[in-house]
Formats: sequence, C-alpha cells, structure tokens
Amino acid sequence: MKRILLGVIGLLCLCVACLRKDLSFKPGEVWPDDKGVHINAHGGGILRVGDTYYWFGEHKTEGSAGNLAQVGVHCYSSKDLYNWKDEGIALSVVPDDTTSHIVKGCVLERPKVIYNKKTGKFVMWAHVESADYSKACAGVAVSDFPNGPFTYLG
Repeated sequence: MKRILLGVIGLLCLCVACLRKDLSFKPGEVWPDDKGVHINAHGGGILRVGDTYYWFGEHKTEGSAGNLAQVGVHCYSSKDLYNWKDEGIALSVVPDDTTSHIVKGCVLERPKVIYNKKTGKFVMWAHVESADYSKACAGVAVSDFPNGPFTYLG
C-alpha cells in the first residue's frame, strides 16, 4: 500500500511539473512570448495595473532599417513578470503622412506609460526624433486602456 501511495504521489508531481510553465531565465537564449515569438520591446518600461504588468517597448525589425521605427510600440502583459502575453502594437507609426511626428522611418524610442487619475487615461511618453536626430522632441499619446490602442497627440 505504501509503495502504491508513493507511486501515485510521484505520478502527480510529474503531472504538475509537466503542466507548470518555465519560471527561470536562461541567459543568452530567446525569451519567447505566449505565441513562442521572441519578445520585441526594446528600450521600454513596465507599468503595473492591478495584478497585471504591462511592458512597452520599441518594436525593432531586422536589418539597417531596424533602428528606425517601422512598426511602433509593442505591448506585452504578464501576471508574474516572466510569462508574457503579446498584446500587439499599442502605438502604430503612421505609414505615409510625412507631416506626422511618428511617420514610418522616424525615431521612436524609450516609451514609458503612466496612468493619469485626473483624466482616467493611460499616457505614453516617448523620445520622438527625425531619422537624423535633429528634432529632439518628447511625444505623448493617450489611451483608455493600458494595452492601447494609443492616440498620438504630439
């Protein structure tokens, strides 16, 4: 009876271990999101809302154009700061409007998000630049939700 009980306990522990998500960092390895894709949130910041953390960062692309904004600001959410769900692009660059500060090909760096109690809005601040770094501006965008979509105000 004791042997059977120990066998059942061992089997249960094995089942729990198989269901549990990995909770350790592996330096030098890809850190995937919930879709198995490498997390893409460079120069970002984390905001806690209730029991959920939101990670905002620059979405980088491969190649020489990757240092310029081709997509926008990516958002991920997590309950444990390790397992991250892809929430999508929280602030998109504008594809064809060269009068916009956040036109595709601009510099959109180090996004940070805070919650404004007075307005009830989530506010994103970012360093917004021209491709040659001659603009030197702070950009502001707002949203009703922490994961966006954010509307760029300037």
